[in-house]
Amino acid sequence: KDMMSLDNLKGKLEELSNTTSDSTDTQNSDTEEKEESFSDLLSQIVDIQDEQVVGKEVKNPQVTRMVGGYAIMFLLFAVNASASSLFEEKKAGMFHRLLSMPLQRTHILWSKYLYNMLFGLVQILVLFFGSSLLFEVDIYTNFLNLLIVVIFASAACTAFGMLLAAVSKTPQQAQGLGTVVIIVMSSVGGAWFPVSIMPEFIQYFSKITIIYWSVESLTETLWANASLVQLAPKLGILFLITATVNAFSLWRFKNGDLFH
Repeated sequence: KDMMSLDNLKGKLEELSNTTSDSTDTQNSDTEEKEESFSDLLSQIVDIQDEQVVGKEVKNPQVTRMVGGYAIMFLLFAVNASASSLFEEKKAGMFHRLLSMPLQRTHILWSKYLYNMLFGLVQILVLFFGSSLLFEVDIYTNFLNLLIVVIFASAACTAFGMLLAAVSKTPQQAQGLGTVVIIVMSSVGGAWFPVSIMPEFIQYFSKITIIYWSVESLTETLWANASLVQLAPKLGILFLITATVNAFSLWRFKNGDLFH
């Protein structure tokens, strides 16, 4: 009798479990049917379409987005190394020979600045032409504005290299400090991945970096074919950064021991 009672109890439990499962399936089915009917009703009332507005015709969007960031990062490393060569020129006695002629310290600094700026301009353009040939990045549709952005970005990066040379005492110190700062700026400024996916507090910090404004200007130029008027605010910020950093660097060079 006990065995039969256990069998009956087991059978009732199985029936109850099957009934509960069927009820759950029925509820899920009803919910899915309601969602589908609501979706059908909504689609009849409102015609919802997805369309990419910015960068719609970009052939290779990922490379187009990345090439600007890496170009600026490599440029910062290059101008940092070039600006650090001021210490080698001082050690070789070149400054004393130049200053024996009717030249001033500012002439030497501006010649170095212009050389580094032209060097950076050529380097960025070579990278863009290479990306155009290898990855079909469209740089010709808005090439004039791209050239203007590259000039402003090159000037800002060169100012950064001169700043490192102005606050450092040895070429090793300038290169070491520059490497750390460039890596940090690249990681938070959008050189490696979009700033929009970063935490909000990092997005605020990224806006004080040269890389952020350079990459944003290049992205708008290549993705959205932005006009010069649309690029003006970002170019104005790059110009302000360049002027401020250059003014501090010149003051530091005049009061430092590089030319002594």
